[in-house]
Amino acid sequence: MNRMAWAALAGWALCGCGVSQAEYDAKAKAVEDAKAQVGVLQGQLATDEAQIAQLKTAVNAAQSKEMTDEQKAQLAEATDRSKTLDDLQTKFKRMIDAGHLKVTTRHGRVVLQLHNDVLFDTGDSEVKPAGKTALAEIAATLRGVGAKRFQVAGHTDNQPITTEKKKQFPTNWELSTARAIAVVKLLTAEGVDPSTLSAAGYGPYDPVSPNGTPDGQAKNRRIEITLVPNVTALVAPAVAPSAAPAPSAAPSASH
Repeated sequence: MNRMAWAALAGWALCGCGVSQAEYDAKAKAVEDAKAQVGVLQGQLATDEAQIAQLKTAVNAAQSKEMTDEQKAQLAEATDRSKTLDDLQTKFKRMIDAGHLKVTTRHGRVVLQLHNDVLFDTGDSEVKPAGKTALAEIAATLRGVGAKRFQVAGHTDNQPITTEKKKQFPTNWELSTARAIAVVKLLTAEGVDPSTLSAAGYGPYDPVSPNGTPDGQAKNRRIEITLVPNVTALVAPAVAPSAAPAPSAAPSASH
């Protein structure tokens, strides 16, 4: 039975129940209109779901790209750090074998560590002749390290200054800072660009070994030259500097 026949039969039945043809037609039209509206809403819902899916795909793609770029940057940095570390260990092999220098990494950066015994007498900030020779050799290599800045930091053990030097260096802060500045000046005199250098003093507050033994204290008495990224080159526009900044100093000391 076709649709028209069903409609006629339904109309006859409704008429038999006291429902007029006009009322039936009106109700049938309302049903058809409702079905059409449902179809429109379903179409809109399908469109909205498709748009939401597209947006989610775009967001996921953007997040994936961002993570990939970050991972690439981390990998490039790690690769550069590893290459620099190997290169410096090769170039400083003689000093490393002699126990005068250690090339390592701390806090994700390449660091040159020199024991104070090589550079300074106890409680003094004047570099010894042997220390000047060592720093001249270091400067010759640092001059060839591109796109890097160097922080020279003085470190001490935890023993307070009790000698006559206390008038000049009331605490290890002052002593370690003075030693860092002395090293910066010598590196500059040996041709290292002063705009790539800074000086800092940590006193006893950044130890690499416990201070409970003489050996640990000796390891903590050191100068560190840390290779740091050239932040200016990374984030600042290319503008010719008006003047080369002088080496900076942060209060600190080494014993």
